[in-house]
Amino acid sequence: MNRFKQKPPRSKREKAGFYTALSICVIAVGMAAYSTYTSLSGYYEDEPDSTVAVGRVVTGVTEEETESVEQTQTETESESTAATETVEETEETETAPKETKTALETMLSVDTSLSFPLDNAKVIQEYSEESVYNKTLNQWAAHTGVDFACSKGDNIYSMGEGKVTRIYDDDLLGKTVVVKASTYTAYYSGLSKQTKVKKNSVVKTGDVLGTADTVPSEALEGSHVHIAVKVNGQYVDLLTLLNNDE
Repeated sequence: MNRFKQKPPRSKREKAGFYTALSICVIAVGMAAYSTYTSLSGYYEDEPDSTVAVGRVVTGVTEEETESVEQTQTETESESTAATETVEETEETETAPKETKTALETMLSVDTSLSFPLDNAKVIQEYSEESVYNKTLNQWAAHTGVDFACSKGDNIYSMGEGKVTRIYDDDLLGKTVVVKASTYTAYYSGLSKQTKVKKNSVVKTGDVLGTADTVPSEALEGSHVHIAVKVNGQYVDLLTLLNNDE
């Protein structure tokens, strides 16, 4: 007896069902493969190009971000530099020494010889850039003029030629007449209210400007007039210009 029985041949209907199922499986596999390919293809297309040019450094930021950072750094450095320059300029201005003239420098720089402002001129307080004690004000301060002793009513003379540019009342120095010459400006203070000259008057050496009265801020120093001189806008020692051609 035959041990292996032959299976009966399949019918056409069974064969059609088998091939139909096989086709469905093949189509399903194909669609899955196509879907996977499409997804991967889209992923790689959306990714930015990671290729780096030779010699270029990868920073992990875009070019726009890099340019923004570089611009910010440049602006910060510019502001810092400007601020530093401003500070340096300020420090230089504040620490720059003031221009001062000694008596000798004044004599050499000003070609002027002035006459004494009084008939009998006696100096009771000299010019001083250092602080001196003021009994009337009870304080220490620089004395930028020269005090000449006199009596009330004594004539005060112009020490040189010039033009009267201003006449005014000063709370500390009293009535003041300003005479401007080519190389200096003289301030005559402590005069009486009625002066002998007017603004814009042209005076010569020895012309009477007014008479002596009182210097309010130096009243305890005795009767005197206070006379100051400026050269190039700076107070100088008047005594270096009085008859310095002798």
